[in-house]
Amino acid sequence: MLAIFTPLALANYETKSSILNKFKTLCSTYPKYANYVSIGKSVLGNDILMFRIGNSSSSGRILWDAQMHGSEDAGSETGYLFAKWLLSSGDSRAKHMLAHNWFLFVPVVNIDSYNRANAHYVNINRNFPVGWGHSGTSTKTSAQDYRGPYAASEPETKALINVFKTYKLKFYVNTHTFGGPIMYYHSSIPSSVMTTLKSRINAYKVTYGGTPLTDNSWIKMSGPGMAIGTSQSYGIQSFLYEIGPSNKVAPYSDISGKYYRDVRVFLISLASMCG
Repeated sequence: MLAIFTPLALANYETKSSILNKFKTLCSTYPKYANYVSIGKSVLGNDILMFRIGNSSSSGRILWDAQMHGSEDAGSETGYLFAKWLLSSGDSRAKHMLAHNWFLFVPVVNIDSYNRANAHYVNINRNFPVGWGHSGTSTKTSAQDYRGPYAASEPETKALINVFKTYKLKFYVNTHTFGGPIMYYHSSIPSSVMTTLKSRINAYKVTYGGTPLTDNSWIKMSGPGMAIGTSQSYGIQSFLYEIGPSNKVAPYSDISGKYYRDVRVFLISLASMCG
């Protein structure tokens, strides 16, 4: 029997339907470069939408998702602002990326709920198969880190795994809120890649602003049971980005200002490493 949820009116900044409608508007305004598809259905039968922006024939493919935990929407908002900038700014770098990269945005993974878990009470980011069942998760449905009855038991998990399998991604960024600003990166990413990435972030900061993360804010992790662990198993270089301050909701002016500037520089830098 499915859980019955009474969702909150909003995440931290707006409803799930509102942020999705903003992305849909970008697609209708810029149909040459943007479209969207459903990558699967949620527990309650809602479509999980992915917005595809740029050149679909490019091998420089980057996946950005948000709201894997239902109210953690800093990644939804900053992802939208970046997508809007790509399509509407006329900036020379944005034009280059539209021609040479394909950005895939899943702004709302946990479409059914504004809670940390999905409608089965499962924490989606503890349900992925690589390293599933590790000691940091729970077998109790009442726990915030309930991992589910078995690996990849949830339709939301399956939908993302299918994207990992089929889209031949270069990079994946799984975003969260309330624990940052911190960038976790999968421990198998070569140190040479990380050195180059940090160097390019510093270089693009000169033009686009933003405050690069300190060395202490870049943390290796293997991601057992998490999305980045499974995505890395498909050869995708993967990151978990905690956007915003720790343990509090940032005002939207900070999200659309300083945190978005950091996100933009990070994504420009990733795109520049796609060849």
